[in-house]
Amino acid sequence: MRTRFLVLCTVVLPILTSCSGGGSKVIADGGAEAGSAGILLPDAQGCRTGGSVTATTDSPDPSCTTGLPTVSFAKDVVPVLASCTGEICHAPWKYETLAGQHSTSCCDHRWLVDPAHPSASHVIQAVRGVGACVPQMPLDQGSLADADITKLTVWVCQGALDN
Repeated sequence: MRTRFLVLCTVVLPILTSCSGGGSKVIADGGAEAGSAGILLPDAQGCRTGGSVTATTDSPDPSCTTGLPTVSFAKDVVPVLASCTGEICHAPWKYETLAGQHSTSCCDHRWLVDPAHPSASHVIQAVRGVGACVPQMPLDQGSLADADITKLTVWVCQGALDN
């Protein structure tokens, strides 16, 4: 019985409490890596992923459409994010804290903002509540207005410029 408890605490609980993402390591019977059945083992940070960033393709993001008005970071995005206080509520968002930064919340270290790819951008995923490794943001405040989510999405679609 003690052995089962130790297995539960060292293998199963970290898996249940780890963050999500692709590329999990699967260990089959006998300890050999396999791509199908087996036990998911967390990495050193307790994540079920290999810890790598998945590169986005050059194909158009389905969230991006043409003919939308230009969105300015300073004029349109900053006001939306003004009440948000950065990833994991550390500090107010600034361009430097979004652009070229990896998420510290996601085990796969996806980009916070992946220019021209809102579907792969953790900030967009979080405010939409789709595909994120965190609950929908802003946390405990309800969803952002659809118009605000659209502004953020269009800004990312247009290259996430510091304009």
